[in-house]
Amino acid sequence: MAKILLCHPLFLKLNPDEQAASSPYFPLGLLYLAGYVRENGHDVAIFDGTFADGEADFTAALELHQPDVVGISALLPTKNMALRLAQLAHEQNYMVIFGGPDPTKSPTQYLNHEQVDIVVHHEGEQTIHSLLNQIDAGSLTVESLRNELGVAYRDQGNFIVNKPRPPIEDLDSLPLPARDLIEMDRYLNVWEETNGYASMTLSTSRGCPYGCEWCADAVHGQSYRQRSPGSVAAEMKLLKKTYNIDRLRLVDDVDGIKREWLEEWAETADSLDAVIPFEALNDLERQDIPMLDVRDSL
Repeated sequence: MAKILLCHPLFLKLNPDEQAASSPYFPLGLLYLAGYVRENGHDVAIFDGTFADGEADFTAALELHQPDVVGISALLPTKNMALRLAQLAHEQNYMVIFGGPDPTKSPTQYLNHEQVDIVVHHEGEQTIHSLLNQIDAGSLTVESLRNELGVAYRDQGNFIVNKPRPPIEDLDSLPLPARDLIEMDRYLNVWEETNGYASMTLSTSRGCPYGCEWCADAVHGQSYRQRSPGSVAAEMKLLKKTYNIDRLRLVDDVDGIKREWLEEWAETADSLDAVIPFEALNDLERQDIPMLDVRDSL
């Protein structure tokens, strides 16, 4: 059983812009990854920098967990801090694996930094699971990486970017995000104090079929896949019961593609007493879409 410490390198106390936004995001992608590798037999912990004081807290997490590998998720705004934390881990001889939107877009930019050993690009669950299996078996080598989809690495000074791993088609097969591994109550309290309601993030799909140039290298790609309405409604029921939240925030790349899906989602959520008001990432610009009556039922 390999041990991994996953890292969300956003410190609210060091980021005035995020403080001003007053709506800290749960690291949902990292929580999905944690849930997947944990279900597949690995030991996983999360260092969530959101409410931490600074770098010393990360160093303390390394000392506490003593992982076999440190996995760091990076966005463009968190790149510098992510690389700084990677340096701290590297100085203590930890293997460091990067993933997330910005490393997916530009894996070689991260490999330019000596503290980054491997970059996992695009969807990471199956790739990280495979790498952890190799670490557990003591078989992770440059030679083994040559046959590993979804990774980028250095080989004798050259940057090698392997083909992406095929995306996961059956999203219902994924375990729910490991929300128990972060301080969920602190997030909800901040939302309540600053916005007047408690909100949590939820993902119902992956990918976007439209291929806009600005997100052509998105983590989930152009293969649009959607969870079943029943799966989403069941997760809503669990969140409603466990956290007593007031609202959901959908964080899909795109939503509202299939009216039939929305109708079944609304009916199933109602039948399970799982209805929770929701909002999407962006404001709705049009008000003449037939699906609005379905949206209002949720």
